[in-house]
Amino acid sequence: MFSNRDEAITYIHQRPKAGKKDSFERMQALLAALGHPENQIPDAIHITGTNGKGSVATMVTAMAVASGLKVGSFTSPYMIDFAERFKINRQNIDDQSLIAYTNLVATAVSEVEGQSANQLQPTEFEVVTAIMLAFFAHADLDLAVIEVGIGGQYDSTNVLTTTKVAVVTTVALDHQAMLGGTIEAIAKQKAGIIKAGAVTVVGPNLPKSAFQVIQERAQRVQSPLIISQSTKLHSRMTGTYQVDNTATAVSVIRAWHPDLAVEDLQKGLDQAFLPGRFEKIKPGFYLDGAHNAAGIKALHQTIQNDLKGPVTVIIGTLAEKNVNQALRELANDWQIRLVLVPFVGPNGRISLQNDQVELPSHEYTWFDSFDQAESAITENETVVVTGSLYFISDVRRKLCKKKS
Repeated sequence: MFSNRDEAITYIHQRPKAGKKDSFERMQALLAALGHPENQIPDAIHITGTNGKGSVATMVTAMAVASGLKVGSFTSPYMIDFAERFKINRQNIDDQSLIAYTNLVATAVSEVEGQSANQLQPTEFEVVTAIMLAFFAHADLDLAVIEVGIGGQYDSTNVLTTTKVAVVTTVALDHQAMLGGTIEAIAKQKAGIIKAGAVTVVGPNLPKSAFQVIQERAQRVQSPLIISQSTKLHSRMTGTYQVDNTATAVSVIRAWHPDLAVEDLQKGLDQAFLPGRFEKIKPGFYLDGAHNAAGIKALHQTIQNDLKGPVTVIIGTLAEKNVNQALRELANDWQIRLVLVPFVGPNGRISLQNDQVELPSHEYTWFDSFDQAESAITENETVVVTGSLYFISDVRRKLCKKKS
């Protein structure tokens, strides 16, 4: 089996990227082979949403840890290090635990594949989810904060049996090929994490049609529904959109444990940090993972509110994200100079190419790489780099390497 971290991570990444859609058969077989760790974790807060779920998960975790609790958190994708997907009290899983639990899950995978004559082949994200569940089941936690991968209803994290709060942060068009082409269809997928016996918390500004779908699901399974309200508490995480995320996070932690001290909640929010969310890398240089049209719109509002123009916005986005209207709004803002670049997407996914941009060529600048775009930045220029989280992760690694 695996004797070091690199071998373990290579095994995980070599698993199939996708399997039969709308099925938990592989995941349930894998969990059975592991002795059902999903039944052994403590109270869980399960978080979905088109945007904001990573920020809300980070804030909820920070507030619970500051309150003296032992908290596991599971997020994706990772920004810097694969191990940051699995954290206990905001610390990444250590190498030995990652190796041990990957070996445990790999043994179970072999059992599932052998017993099914390879008809059931757990995917990469199912393996990652199983590692998380096994790790958390043995960690003596007070709380598990678990972020959905994509959607909710058929996401591999939706095998949880200890959910106490189900959270829908936002609903907008994204991943339409998997989740459906309308707000209502996407809301239905996200509402799939709502369970009987759990409280449902939604962000403060859901589209009306999305809220109705979620409300119907909550009523059907008799889950009390809470709409996040504004709060006097504030987070160190910057960006106009973080006001709503903070309101959601505070509503979530209070729905789970209403007796936690306000002072501890504020202490946690003061410590909350998530790379690549309007992150100031150096004076006048920001990174933000606005990876879809709704995210770009929210970032645009933050630029208008928080930055003095002119601002150069460098974007690397996936071609599938349908962001041309959002790009048009940026291009029409007099204080923004729009720069677009390609990048190497994950698993063969294609980034937006110059011939796919639905803007007149004089309204933006195209560079063939981020390195070219970076070399064109002038001294004292305010820059925001944004787009796919995979692109932002690559850029962040390059910039931090240069700083060190």
